Amino acid sequence: MVFNAAVISNPLTGVARYAFELADALSRLGAEPEYWTWTRLRSALRTRLGPEATIRTFPDLRGVGTAILPGLMAGLGGVDLFHFPNGDLFRCGVPRVAMIHDLAPFIFREMFPDDLGEHYRNRIENVVRNCDALVVNSRTTMNDLLERFPEAGERTFLTLLGSDHLFPCGARDTASMDHAGSRFLLTVGTIEPRKNYRSLIRAYHRVLSRQSVDTPDLVICGGMGYRSEEVTELVERLDLSKRVTFTGYVSDEKLSSLYRNAVAYVHPALYEGYGFPVVEALRSGLPVAAADNSAVKELFSGLYVPFDAESTESITDALRALLDGAEDDDAAVRSQLVSEALGELTWEECARETLKAFSKVVA
Repeated sequence: MVFNAAVISNPLTGVARYAFELADALSRLGAEPEYWTWTRLRSALRTRLGPEATIRTFPDLRGVGTAILPGLMAGLGGVDLFHFPNGDLFRCGVPRVAMIHDLAPFIFREMFPDDLGEHYRNRIENVVRNCDALVVNSRTTMNDLLERFPEAGERTFLTLLGSDHLFPCGARDTASMDHAGSRFLLTVGTIEPRKNYRSLIRAYHRVLSRQSVDTPDLVICGGMGYRSEEVTELVERLDLSKRVTFTGYVSDEKLSSLYRNAVAYVHPALYEGYGFPVVEALRSGLPVAAADNSAVKELFSGLYVPFDAESTESITDALRALLDGAEDDDAAVRSQLVSEALGELTWEECARETLKAFSKVVA
């Protein structure tokens, strides 16, 4: 079956990569995806996608346009279904499918501002209540979803995300491993409580206290999120300002450069629905240490140095093992292991599984 599917895409969100990579893979499999977005985002979306992509836009008009125009446009344009990568639904008169990326707003309520946490929970509840099919990015997310919404079982499809979007396995720039003139350890993710950066910084401080001369600097790449000031204040209190760098949000090109040039990667998050930074670091050839939990453990176990995210001592030990191993391990062997383990995590496979959900709701 050939689908004319509308992918609702906001190029400014953290899940935009999922929307773009999925739509591209759907095209390769014979579907005919279009990108639909709000008029105010047309320019940003066009810049991201280039001149060949089919983009339709509509004004929000304080919610009135969103409630009326997509449905009218879908009827006129022959759209078979709408796919919502980020769960922002609107009425459209055709079947709706949405991705649920994680259940963190339910599991870690205290780690979100009250209003934002309530917004995310309401959005997920709205998706579960109103979508014809739900797609999830890992068994971790599926289990968390069905524990809270068992009625969604027959409508929920597992569509593991791809890992082949940025790097071939082992594509590491060993000729230029520096950041501001120094070797560096990298971590990626929005600076917020769930990412557990305070525990990482305490562990990093312990490592420095024993071997400060040889220890690489720490680069934290991510936008400033909820309670980020707690992280920056801890860096100042521990007198780490010269050793810890905050890059803020960066472009894909800059992120790619950081992965290629880092000595190693560490991921201390308390919970992940998938864990894009972990798979990106692995595919770029970096030795990785990661919190041994949630989807990271499910999908990438055996490919990283594991630690207990809630134990500073465990993180400290893992950092020491990671940095010692980064100098001694066989990069070629590690690259082969990663390539074999991640071989089935491709965007075309994600698209094939997503098409199964599309087929069911259209049929």
